[in-house]
Amino acid sequence: MEQTGINQQRFIYTAAEAAEQLGGQPYIAHVCYSDWTDGDHSTLMHCHEDIAEVLLILEGRGDYTVDLRRYQVAAGDVILCSSGALHDEFPRAGEPYRTLCIGIGALALPGLPAGCLIESRFSPVFRRPEQFDDLRQMFCQIDRYAAEREDGYQRLCQYLMLASLELIRRMARGREAAPEAPEEAIFRQVARYIDRHYAEDVSIERLVRAFYISPYHLSHMFKQKTGYTVKQYLLRRRLGEAQIRLASTQDSVQTIAEELGFEDASYFSRIFSKYIGLTPTEYRKYRTRD
Repeated sequence: MEQTGINQQRFIYTAAEAAEQLGGQPYIAHVCYSDWTDGDHSTLMHCHEDIAEVLLILEGRGDYTVDLRRYQVAAGDVILCSSGALHDEFPRAGEPYRTLCIGIGALALPGLPAGCLIESRFSPVFRRPEQFDDLRQMFCQIDRYAAEREDGYQRLCQYLMLASLELIRRMARGREAAPEAPEEAIFRQVARYIDRHYAEDVSIERLVRAFYISPYHLSHMFKQKTGYTVKQYLLRRRLGEAQIRLASTQDSVQTIAEELGFEDASYFSRIFSKYIGLTPTEYRKYRTRD
């Protein structure tokens, strides 16, 4: 599979363009090919409020978190992220890891809430489904047309996305429910509280007061479920949102730093560089170059 760039997100339709040209039907918002073979610049914890994503694991293995559940994934797997679902990626260190993803806006599938690819009680990870090769071929074509940007490329990408969506619907039939541990309910409440307030100073003390749970139990549960302390989780969430903002908006680094709860733009740039390996400005150029 030939690619013109590594970790390249290509935007296809904006919501405004889709509303004007496609009459409210689901639309292809973006395609993103990522290669972490050298450990470069993964996208940290984030969500898309209006965009659902379908991700293919092309090579390698690792862990993937969707809606606060962590799954082991490997080459040949398909992951469905409904709009608004928090997701995070953990490639296996020192191994090749490549993914290909499309974003779908205005999604409305029969029998599901708007923006949903699959019911929340079902696992969003499909282990080497028979549709994988066909999906990979169509996603690769979408990526190529989006890179070339010749006349009519948006329509071609749109048709391929709609065909892919039909394959995804077939794949999802007969999905089995994911098991839920007894502590899952309280953990989800805490994690969603953090996600609503991640730009604020969310401390252990604040969470203890909000949920009437001991500091030890809260810290232990959170570390066990996510692999992070509350402070680490909060930082990863902020940095993931910063990556999305840098790649998809023209907001200044100063504005992004302030709105995501960092002390100032200088501190934000230092932390961002430490975790991502690029400054915010370098990252924006890296993710949006043609």
